[in-house]
Amino acid sequence: MLKNMKIGIKILLVVLVMSLGTLLVVFISAYLSMDGLSDEFQKTNISLGLTASDDSKEALQSQAEEYLDRIAQKQALYSNEELQEISRMVTSLSGYIEYLYENNERFEGRELPLPDETEDGAASSKYMLAPGVTATDEIWSELGTLSVCEAAFAPELEENPMLDNIYVGTESGISYRYSSSNLYNPDYDPRERSWYTGAAGNPDKTIWLDTYTDPYGHICITCARAFRDRDGNIAGVIASDIKLQDMLDEITAAKIGQSGYAFVLDKSGTLIAHPDYFTEGFSPDIAAHVQTENTENLLTEADNGIVSLTLDGVDSYVAYSTLEETGWSLCISIDKEEVIRPALDTKNTIDRMTDDAQELTQGILSGVMTRFIIFFAVVGIIVIMISFAVAGSITRPIQKLSQNVERIGKGEFDKKVEVESGDEIGNLASAFNKMLDDLHEYIEQIKNITAEKERIGAELDVATHIQKSMLPCIFPAFPNRKEIDVYATMDPAKEVGGDFYDFFMVDDRHLAIVMADVSGKGVPAALFMVIGKTLIKDHTTPEADLGSVFTQVNDLLCESNSEQMFITAFEGVLDLVTGEFNYVNAGHEMPFICPAGEKYTAHKIKAGFVLAGMEGMKYRAGSMTLAPGDKIFQYTDGVTEATNANNELYGMERLEKVLNANRDKTPEQLLPAVKEDIDLFVGEAPQFDDITMLCLEYKSAMEVKDERADG
Repeated sequence: MLKNMKIGIKILLVVLVMSLGTLLVVFISAYLSMDGLSDEFQKTNISLGLTASDDSKEALQSQAEEYLDRIAQKQALYSNEELQEISRMVTSLSGYIEYLYENNERFEGRELPLPDETEDGAASSKYMLAPGVTATDEIWSELGTLSVCEAAFAPELEENPMLDNIYVGTESGISYRYSSSNLYNPDYDPRERSWYTGAAGNPDKTIWLDTYTDPYGHICITCARAFRDRDGNIAGVIASDIKLQDMLDEITAAKIGQSGYAFVLDKSGTLIAHPDYFTEGFSPDIAAHVQTENTENLLTEADNGIVSLTLDGVDSYVAYSTLEETGWSLCISIDKEEVIRPALDTKNTIDRMTDDAQELTQGILSGVMTRFIIFFAVVGIIVIMISFAVAGSITRPIQKLSQNVERIGKGEFDKKVEVESGDEIGNLASAFNKMLDDLHEYIEQIKNITAEKERIGAELDVATHIQKSMLPCIFPAFPNRKEIDVYATMDPAKEVGGDFYDFFMVDDRHLAIVMADVSGKGVPAALFMVIGKTLIKDHTTPEADLGSVFTQVNDLLCESNSEQMFITAFEGVLDLVTGEFNYVNAGHEMPFICPAGEKYTAHKIKAGFVLAGMEGMKYRAGSMTLAPGDKIFQYTDGVTEATNANNELYGMERLEKVLNANRDKTPEQLLPAVKEDIDLFVGEAPQFDDITMLCLEYKSAMEVKDERADG
């Protein structure tokens, strides 16, 4: 019964039997629903844990940020007040000196010693004069005025331990210093120092210079302000060097939590205070400590704030506050993990409770799964047995058909398929037998076509040899002629080509060269080439005008040109005695001329209409004179229009370059060099056109015997 049943009915039967699989679908749906509920329960617990953890973390972060920001601002304010006190002191002393300059006649000064005349380590006044400054009466008078400054400088230096010294530089070149150092430098000119130029360039303003490290390793900074004379002109600058170590030590000694610490950046982003500042190998460049991209600038862009960045390999919060007086940033850093550790502990507790609940749910699901697998195994066996019976009735005929296909693949075309049923597979077997008969007939046709193609290929091969034999191909072409050297090549794009060249002796003293290109390719072009080559050679005589030669050849070609083909051609005749070179051009490329010892250049000549293009055309010949050593290079458009894989043309410019790169070579050496450059340019791209080239070298003039002398 199954043998004659339609495939559609067989498939329906399989579907009906397999509908028992609905049971499997129901179970899977129920199981997935339970598993989904379990996953949703777990996700809910995880979400609650994350929410609690995040809320706790955010609260801790907010408190930590507020605390760090408050500490940074408080410490910055305290440090700024200390620096402001020094700034006020320098400003006050600047006003004091201006008062002395305005009322110098009211004060009696004293003679000041040079630095090396004072006791080292004891605070005292001393002076120096800049190189080139002479001690005039005015200088001595100004020194007397400055000596009075000791009364104001000494108390300030004694009362403020941060001050290292107080010194004055004047426009007249005086250097006055109140300090405990007696170092003496005869080349010292205060007017050239940055503290002087900076303050003098910002009059009526107290300035702070960049920090520096003194010879003893102490971090210092200079505060300076200009002062004026009684006429209101800048008379000089007062400055003081401040030792920052105590203040910076106090900042870095601050302890914030377990991992927190403080550090200070100057205006350029350089660390001037850090707990590890004096550790060997410590870098003051903030970029060496910050690993997060583009965050180091946040420490100096605003007055105060807090940022999150990776500092010395530790994810940290950094609060910063700007010292208004100097523009420095006082920073407080603390490890992020220390801030959020309580929140992480809470999250871990919630995660443990979630895992316990998930394990219980998975246990229940596993029990349900085990019971259903046992039940479904019995039903599955029954379904599989029925499926095998139905599938066998479908697949056995197909297997027989497959075996016959394999026999056909081995060439056994006489083995047909036995039709055993009336269903779609039986119809397929009948169609297969019909295809087998058609295939056998088709193969016989292919054999005949292949034999014909091989015959045509053999004939084309013969045609190729015939075409090559028609062109001069024996070199040297004229071994007994020392006056000339000629060489030519042709590489057809197909088995036979439409390009041709020719060279022959018109008479004993005249040499003709021909270069032509027939439109089209293949056998028709080759046959038309033979006609054109023969006509040009037959009509070329010593006395004939080359223009008349092409006029006659054109008319003859037009008479039998049913295929509407045409020829571009160039012919030249060289007089070996005089060097006169007559030529005619019918739509062909311009030749390259290379005078002896010079370069190849394209010889621009007016080209006439192509041959066989229009009957009645008139052609005009041209003439030039060649000297011994001159060369002529002629070619077809297959050279300049050679195309590479990028659809770029070889072109006249590249041809001229390769000709001149090989201009000293003989014709037989030159043409292979040009072909090699063309092949290099074209690469793997196919050749679409014939490539034909010819080179003629006029080596020496032909000697003419004097017949009268012989007589």
